[in-house]
Amino acid sequence: MDRGLRAEKEYLRPFPSLNATYNIRENLLARAGSYWSVGRPDYVQYAGSLTLPDTEQLPGPNNFITVNNAAIKAWSARTMKLSLEYYFERVGLFSVAAFRRDIENFFGATRFRPSADFLGLYGLDPSIYDDYDVQTQFNLAKPVRMSGVDFNYKQALTFLPSWARGVQVYANASALTAKGDESNSFQGYVPRTVAWGVSLSRPRYNLQVKWNYNSPRRLAPVAAGRGIEPGTYNWGSKRMLIDVIGEYYFYKRIALFANLNNIGDAPSDNEIYGPSTPTLAQFRQRINFGSLWTIGVKGTF
Repeated sequence: MDRGLRAEKEYLRPFPSLNATYNIRENLLARAGSYWSVGRPDYVQYAGSLTLPDTEQLPGPNNFITVNNAAIKAWSARTMKLSLEYYFERVGLFSVAAFRRDIENFFGATRFRPSADFLGLYGLDPSIYDDYDVQTQFNLAKPVRMSGVDFNYKQALTFLPSWARGVQVYANASALTAKGDESNSFQGYVPRTVAWGVSLSRPRYNLQVKWNYNSPRRLAPVAAGRGIEPGTYNWGSKRMLIDVIGEYYFYKRIALFANLNNIGDAPSDNEIYGPSTPTLAQFRQRINFGSLWTIGVKGTF
């Protein structure tokens, strides 16, 4: 078959895991785990095909040659995790956990200007495609390390007076760090997240208020050029969302419910800046999704 390709891949390797739990006290547990994992590339990579740009348009960030890499390897990772869990006497939990994951052969993306020999390998005319960049994936030569810490708290406040019974509170937070990511493969991950809330339950009704906070996150890089310094990225801004959820039962089987999402109408901002971009020049775009309110009646029959 003209330009046919046959590719075979195997993952015949052991991926052991070990988990252990130690009861320090009746309501205090320590956990530890170690395990290997594997991440395969998309099957389309093994096709070895390429996607050509629109030659009637000028070369640009969204008009380039895409080449699938049939030789790319699966990444493998070793993860270590430690956690400590404390259970309250009645209803509640507090836990803290930390993990570290070392990833080898992680996937990276690269873009380069093709040579005449490269274009000739795919039978492409250099006079047509010489100015179009090539984008493909490859395995990073150095390991990538992802580490993080998680906190979790949840408790029913049973010690409150009888008129305040049914109150529950919760809070959780996570912090993530990626090191060795030379090709920005972890773009879009949120380094810091915090969520907390309070709920009240009664025989006739229940009410819950939730807060969710996301820290700024780095998105896709911007190609360096005239007036654009290296290290310039798209950034998603921090965002705080507040949701209110409630139900009121008229009868045992019929209830009025309300889901009020993003009641503060928090916008989603996009910024573009590099190491020397002034603060006033960083803002790029704002999207107002609005507050979505859903109110209705539900029944069980």
